Amino acid sequence: MYRVSQFFRALVARVPKRELDLLSEYLTPSQLELFRRMPRCDQRHGLDVFHALRKEGYHDHHLLAAALLHDVGKIDGRLQLWHRVLVVLIKAFWPQLLDRLARREPRSWRYPFYVHQHHPELGAELARAAGCSPVTVELIRRHQDPLASSPLRTHQDELLVALQKADGVN
Repeated sequence: MYRVSQFFRALVARVPKRELDLLSEYLTPSQLELFRRMPRCDQRHGLDVFHALRKEGYHDHHLLAAALLHDVGKIDGRLQLWHRVLVVLIKAFWPQLLDRLARREPRSWRYPFYVHQHHPELGAELARAAGCSPVTVELIRRHQDPLASSPLRTHQDELLVALQKADGVN
């Protein structure tokens, strides 16, 4: 049911100007340009993750910038809504197929699957080039990494857990 709801939210995603105006407090002009290059549904998702973190009491600028830009690695991948639906279905029924479908050939029909699989690394590089802090870059790079169950975590790991939690429910 969650995925069905997510699909319909993506179809009707809106990003009001008043929300975009808030972002200059967290993103530089070049980082804001990256955010604006994302499809509207990814912008909405980033804003939802951002708002969820703020609601939970997080004010760390590195974390909030990562929330806004964590899916920026998808911008040049030609990922359409049907790719996203297919990825969800493949992950549910045949997860190994995604790695076999993914090809790092930008002209290939398989490239969007590569971008989906590797968007954390691609996004981290875009964020680094746009001047994001090393902490923000690493949060973006690691936002889909499983964390060890060790109770001893660095502050960055704690931020990552918060990002992953907010991402998972939005």
